[in-house]
Amino acid sequence: MQLIIMKLFINRLIVFLSVLLLTLNIYAAELGGEYSKLICPLSLNVPERPYVDTVLTDDDTHISADDADLVEGGISTLRGNAEITRNSQQVTADIIKYDQPNDSAKLDGNVNYWDEGLFLKSKKANLKLENGSGVFDDADYILVDSRGKGTAEKLFVDVGTLTEMEKVNYTTCDPEEKFWHLTADKISLDHENNWGKARNVLVKIKNIPVFYSPYMSFPLSKERKTGFLTPGYGVTNRMGVELRTPYYWNISPNMDATITPRFLSDTGVMAMGEYRYLFPRSAGEINFEYLPSDSTREDKHRNLFHITHHQSFADNGNLFFTYNRVSDKFYFGDFGNQLAQTSTRFLERRMDVSYNGNNWNLTTRLHDYQTVDRSIAVSSRPYKRLPQILFNYASPNKYKQLNYGVKIDTVYFERGDDVSFSDNVNGARVSLRPYIKYPIRTTATYIEPKFSLDYTQYNLDNTTLFSDNPSRVLPIFSVNSGIFLERETKLMSHSFIQTLEPRLFYLYIPNEDQSDLPIFDTGLFDFSFDSLFRENRFSGNDRLGDANQVTLAITSHLINQQSGKNFGHVSLGQIFYMRDRKVNLPNNGVRDEASSAIIAEISARIIKNWVFGGDIQWDPNISNGTEKITAHATYNPMPGKVLNLAYRVRRDTTDIEQSDISFRWPIDRKWSAVGRWNYAVPEGRSLELFGGIEYESCCWALRAVGRRFLTDINGVFDTGIFLQLELKGLAGVGKKTVNFLKEQIPGYQSEF
Repeated sequence: MQLIIMKLFINRLIVFLSVLLLTLNIYAAELGGEYSKLICPLSLNVPERPYVDTVLTDDDTHISADDADLVEGGISTLRGNAEITRNSQQVTADIIKYDQPNDSAKLDGNVNYWDEGLFLKSKKANLKLENGSGVFDDADYILVDSRGKGTAEKLFVDVGTLTEMEKVNYTTCDPEEKFWHLTADKISLDHENNWGKARNVLVKIKNIPVFYSPYMSFPLSKERKTGFLTPGYGVTNRMGVELRTPYYWNISPNMDATITPRFLSDTGVMAMGEYRYLFPRSAGEINFEYLPSDSTREDKHRNLFHITHHQSFADNGNLFFTYNRVSDKFYFGDFGNQLAQTSTRFLERRMDVSYNGNNWNLTTRLHDYQTVDRSIAVSSRPYKRLPQILFNYASPNKYKQLNYGVKIDTVYFERGDDVSFSDNVNGARVSLRPYIKYPIRTTATYIEPKFSLDYTQYNLDNTTLFSDNPSRVLPIFSVNSGIFLERETKLMSHSFIQTLEPRLFYLYIPNEDQSDLPIFDTGLFDFSFDSLFRENRFSGNDRLGDANQVTLAITSHLINQQSGKNFGHVSLGQIFYMRDRKVNLPNNGVRDEASSAIIAEISARIIKNWVFGGDIQWDPNISNGTEKITAHATYNPMPGKVLNLAYRVRRDTTDIEQSDISFRWPIDRKWSAVGRWNYAVPEGRSLELFGGIEYESCCWALRAVGRRFLTDINGVFDTGIFLQLELKGLAGVGKKTVNFLKEQIPGYQSEF
C-alpha cells in the first residue's frame, strides 16, 4: 500500500514538474500567420487612415492642418487635424512641428500612426521622415499581421526593418476576452530576418503568472528557425507521464534536424532524433530512438533506427534505399500509438536501383526483413531477395497496331534471418513472360486479344522435397472487350450524362500440375472488382492458375453536363468458370464452383454535402452468401464540420465485423466536439475509443482528448489523456493532438 501511495505521489510530482518544464521551454512565438475567418473577426478596430486627395509618388510628403504657421526652409507648426503622409507612413496629432531642413517632425497630443503592419496611439512622438524611423511615448499599438496588441512606455520603429518596445504589455486577445498577456522589459522585432527577442518576460493566464524567462527568442513568420518547439505532454497507463521537449535545428535551407528528449515517468528518458535533407537529385530522412536501461524491461537498452533515401542519377536512373531496425519484439507494443503499428512482425530493408528507357525499365533489388518477434517459426518468415532483377519492355505504339513486350523476373530467394535454414528451400527463380496483343478500337467499342507465354525455371538448394531444377511452361490467352454507351438524363433539375459500359473478359490457361514447384512469394489475391480481370489469381510467380472462364461486368457513371464532375458510379461483375480449378496452394483442394462471388461497387455524391460509397461481395455457392461488405458515408457541409460512418464485414478468411464512427462537430463558433468509436462486433469490444473537446478563439486554443485503444491482439489496451494548449501569437504547450486527429478523423480540418 505504501508503494502504491508513493508511486501516486511521484506521478503527481512529475506532473507538476513537467508543467514547470513546459513553461521553461515556451519558445515558438509565431507573430505572423492567418487565422480562420470563422473564428476571428476581420476587424482589428484599426481606425481608417485620413483621406489624402493628392496623388503621391515615392518620397513625396503631404502635409495638412486646420491651422498652420508655415516657415519656408524652417520649422512649421501645424494645429488641428494635423496630418503628415510619406510613403507607407501616415501620422496625425493635435500639434505637429515639421522641421523641413532635417525632414523630421515632433508630434504632441492624440498621436495616431499607421505604416505597413503597425497602428499605434501615443501622447507624443518624434519622426525622422527621411529614413522612416520614429520614437513614441506611452503607446497603444496593434500589430496587424499577428493580431497582437498592447502598450509600451516607449516604442521605436524603423519601417520594414525594426520595431523595439520598452516596458511592454502584449496579447492577441480581444479586450472582452483577455485570456492571456505578457509583460517584458524590452521586445525587439527584426522584420528583415523575421526574428524577435524579448527580455524579462512574464506570462500571465487570467492574471495568474505561469511563466518567467530572462530571455526569449521567437520567429515572426512560419519560416524555419532554430530553437525549441512546442513541448508535448500526456499521461497513459503504459508509460505514465510523458513529456517531450523537441529542439529544432535549421541547419541550412535544404537540411534540418529535430532532437527530442522524451521523459517517461515509468520507464526513463528516451532520446529521439530526426534528420532530413533535400538536394536537387536526392532526398531522405534518418530517425532514431534510444532508451537506456528500461526499468520495465529488465534494464535493457531499447532502440529504433530508420533511414530512407531517394537518389536520381544519369538521365533516368533512380535509387531507393530503406533500412529499419528495433531492439526487441515489445518495442512497438510499448511505444506505438495504434494497433497497426504495435502488431508489426517484420520490418522492411530494401534497396532498388532502376533505370527507365523510352520503352523499357530495369530494376535491381536487394530485399530483406528484420523479424521483430524471433519466436516466429522460420517457415513463417518472408524470404529475402538477394538479389532480384526486373525487366519490362513494351512496344511504343499502343492501340494503333500490333503490340508486343516481355516481362522478366530473376530472383534468388533465401530464408534464414541469422538462423540455420538447412530445412528450408532456397534457390533461384527465373520467370519470362513475352506477350503479343492486337487492340481494335472504335469510338464506342474495343476488343483486345492477347497471347502470352509463361516460362518459369528454378535452381534450388538445400531441398529434399523438390527436384533441383523444376520448371513450368504455359500459354495464356485472353480477350478483353467492352462497349461505351451514353445518354442524357435529368436528375434534381440538373442535366447529366449517364454512361453504360458492359465489359466481357475471357481467359484460358491450360492445367498443369505445379506441386513440384516451391512457394517463395506467392499467395492468393484478395478478391475484388479488379480481380475479375486478372490473368492470374495468385500473387507472385510460383503458381499460375489454370483457367477457362468468362467475366461479365457492367459499370455506369453519372456525369454533370455543365461541370464535367463525376457524381458517382455503380459497377457489378462476376466470373463464370467452365471447368474446375485444380492448381492451388499446398493443403488447398480443387475449386469446383461454377461461378465466383458477385462483386458490386458504388460511389455517389447525389445528396448535397454527402458522399456515399461501398462494395459488397456475395457468393451464391455458400449458405451465408455475404462474404464482404464495406459501406461508408461522409457528411461535410463546411470546413471543420465532418461526420464519418463506416461498416465492415468479412467472412471469407476471417470473421471480422466492425463499425466505425468519427466526427468533428462544432457546438458553437468556438467550441467543437471530436471523437471516434471503432467497435468489433464478434468480440463485443471497442478497438479504439476517444473523445474530447476543442476550444479555439483568436487568442488561445485548447484540446483535451481521452483515448483508449487496443495495443495487441491479446486484448491489451492503452488508456491516456492528452492536452494541447496554444497561446496564439506566443507559443503552445501540449501534445500535438492535431496531427493525431487528422489521421483518425477523415476530413478533419483545424486552424490550430
